[in-house]
Amino acid sequence: MKNLISIMILMVFISVSGQKKWNLQECVNYAADQNLTVQQSRINENLSDNDLKYAGNQWLPTVGGYFDNSLTIGTHHPTIDKGYQQYTNSLGLNSSITIYNGGLLDLNKEKASLNVESSKLQTESVINDISLMVVNYYLNIMLNRELLQIAKGNLSVTEQQLDLIQKQFKEGAIARADLVQAEANVAQEKKNVADAQIEVERALFNLATLLQLPDYRQFDIETILLPDDLEMGLYDMNDVLQTAYTQQPAVKKAEIDLEASAKDIEIARTGFKPTVTGTYNLGTNYADYFNKGLVADAWLSQWYDNITNVFGISVNIPIFEKFNNKLNVEKAQITQSLAQNSLEQEKQTIRENVQEAYFNANSSYQAYVAAKESVRSSELSADFAQRSFEAGVLNIYDLNIARNNLVVAKSQMVQAKYNFIFRLKVLDFYAGRSLTDGL
Repeated sequence: MKNLISIMILMVFISVSGQKKWNLQECVNYAADQNLTVQQSRINENLSDNDLKYAGNQWLPTVGGYFDNSLTIGTHHPTIDKGYQQYTNSLGLNSSITIYNGGLLDLNKEKASLNVESSKLQTESVINDISLMVVNYYLNIMLNRELLQIAKGNLSVTEQQLDLIQKQFKEGAIARADLVQAEANVAQEKKNVADAQIEVERALFNLATLLQLPDYRQFDIETILLPDDLEMGLYDMNDVLQTAYTQQPAVKKAEIDLEASAKDIEIARTGFKPTVTGTYNLGTNYADYFNKGLVADAWLSQWYDNITNVFGISVNIPIFEKFNNKLNVEKAQITQSLAQNSLEQEKQTIRENVQEAYFNANSSYQAYVAAKESVRSSELSADFAQRSFEAGVLNIYDLNIARNNLVVAKSQMVQAKYNFIFRLKVLDFYAGRSLTDGL
């Protein structure tokens, strides 16, 4: 019995936990954390961080150890006047450090730091794109849910109408054709409700897929009740454009990449400058002879007596490098021109997107206002048709036309409302405002 109760409690817990409803902020945050494209961009960030650490460590000296063994078989040794066999070994440490190389170390570090910033901006740009898609998909779910409610409302009206017509038919007040038409209307509205429900589930599936959830079947969102009296608000397109230029990560990344290309030119020019390297070697050696008459000191004594310290400085001056340095500078200058062009392209894209967002927001608002007015007119027409039908002045076919016109008007108004909301969110995005504000 206790086991049965435990199982029932567990099933209830699983059922409740599976009914979690996501809000918009949770969806945006989850996409920013878990989306594979974002994760790949963050991996690229880690690579850039590693390159920066590598560049920062290049001023450090290199230190290496060595241990050599050799056996020499000679045909003549002057001391014993015959062939000989000699065993030798040596061990020690060697080190080198770059003293001067035209500022290459600092330039590489500065460029690596710019690359880190560029990678972070790329990740931010990816997150922004996905966040916009999440908002669009989230609003699409809410749109389809409102359309479902409209379909259910119309079904309820047609069912009530069928009840009334059935009573009138029994009383002999109307023809059977009217009853058959009313029944057909109910069947059609039931199909409309089923279709609308499928569209809700499809919209939920699309968002769950975008979030890359392992199982879409338990996914659901919180429904936000948005009013029907939305306003456009005040937006100055030039102000929005300037904000987008300064805040959009795509533009900032292009600016960073242009700065990095200038570093590449400086790096290429260091090929014309000399390189000064300091070296140090600490070593010792030991030798032993296998021939009689050739006596060597003990290996420990030799290792101690043969210790040497060698300090050195080498200078490498480029004189002729097959024009490689010159070509490297020219290639870096071409790359800088490409980076400059990319920056201009990003600004052009932002300018076009802002203008399009501004136009779409204003035009969708006008369509939304017109759709609301159409609903008011259709409501008056449908109410008048209903009264006329009840008075026996209007037949059921004309009543259906008026009612369908109202359903179409309401559906168009809901679509216009959510289209306006999303267009406004896109404009907010370029204006530097949060995508989740007001939702």
